[in-house]
Parts: sequence; C-alpha cells; structure tokens
Amino acid sequence: MNRLSMSLSVAALALASLALSAEDFQPLMKTTQATWPEKRHIGVICNYRANEAQVWALARAAGEGALITVVDARTADQSGAAALLLANQKADYLVLMPGDRYFRDGSFAATVAVNHLASRGVPAIGTTPVALKQGAVFSVGDGTEGQILVTDRLIGTVDVILPDPKASEKASLVLRREGMATVSVRAAE
Repeated sequence: MNRLSMSLSVAALALASLALSAEDFQPLMKTTQATWPEKRHIGVICNYRANEAQVWALARAAGEGALITVVDARTADQSGAAALLLANQKADYLVLMPGDRYFRDGSFAATVAVNHLASRGVPAIGTTPVALKQGAVFSVGDGTEGQILVTDRLIGTVDVILPDPKASEKASLVLRREGMATVSVRAAE
C-alpha cells in the first residue's frame, strides 16, 4: 500500500509540473481575437500525445466557440500531408506548439508546413521570435516576453490584417470542455 501511495504521489507531481510548464497562450489568443475576431478555427500540427497539455492550454485561451483541429503528426516527413489536411479542413490560421519535437517554432518541419499553408492563404502565428523567421505573421507569448512581434515580410498568398505591436499590453476525437475551444484530433496521413 505504501508503494501505491508513493507512485501516485510521484505521478501527481509529474502532472503538476506538466501543467506548470505549459505555454501561456492568453497573450497570443487575445492578440489574435482582437486582430481577426471572425477567425475561430485554429489549426495545430504536433504529436498530440506529447503536447496534450499545451493543446488544452490553447483551448482554454481560445475560449468557447473556437474550434481547434489538431493534426497528430509524429514525424517530420508528415509536414506536407499535415498542412494539406489543415488547409482542407479550412483552418483560419496555424498555431505552432513551442515544445513539439518536430513542429515547434524554428524547426524545419514546421517551416515546411508554414510555407505549404501560406501558399493556400492560411497564416501561421507563434510564441517565439524565431517563428517570424520561418514565416509566422506575428508572435507573442512567453518567448517574446509579452511583446507582439510582427513580420516585415509575408510569404505565400496570405492576406491578413496584422496586429499593431504598439497596441499590446503585457499579459499577466472531438473533445469538449465547458468554457474552452472544441478540440478535434485527426491523424496525419
């Protein structure tokens, strides 16, 4: 019995540390909702199992009424197929998960996906400065210390209104949870 309680304690601590390390997507979603209030379909490409806490943090920040389509991609080779699936699902924009092994800000696979989506008119946004270098239209989050960074060059055929970086304030399976975005997980093919 003592081993069971010890194992449960370790598991609880591990889950708590995962929750604490999740990205704060509030500044990103506030900026997105202020800039594109009509865009409520968010695309995400990541290993869903490894990034589930991050996806749910994004769902909390996006709020009720938003839809998140997650393409569960487990290898870098799936970037083109994942981007095509999101484009066919009519995602309004792509959010990059900062901790994903293959599809994080600055990774080669994410750059390929961002370029594929941009050529179909779907912009990408990120949470770190390096996201801009790979084609994201703006970035705000923990990695930018709450500052809105806006690209000086757009790629592809993206036609969007960009946020005003001076107007920012520093931010102190279909699955549904009350008060959160609906999350739909699809396998990359």
